Amino acid sequence: MKSIAVSHLKDPDLKKVPQALMRAAEKARQLAAQTGTPFVSRKPGADVKSRG
Repeated sequence: MKSIAVSHLKDPDLKKVPQALMRAAEKARQLAAQTGTPFVSRKPGADVKSRG
């Protein structure tokens, strides 16, 4: 079950950002699956290590 992000911001436009990001991520996952492109994501709070 997916969790729904809740924004506690007062600006009505900014309140919609978490849901918009979740929709964009889902579309990116679908496009990656359709094109055979790897989709990379990370869990919140995970360390990000750069290569190079």
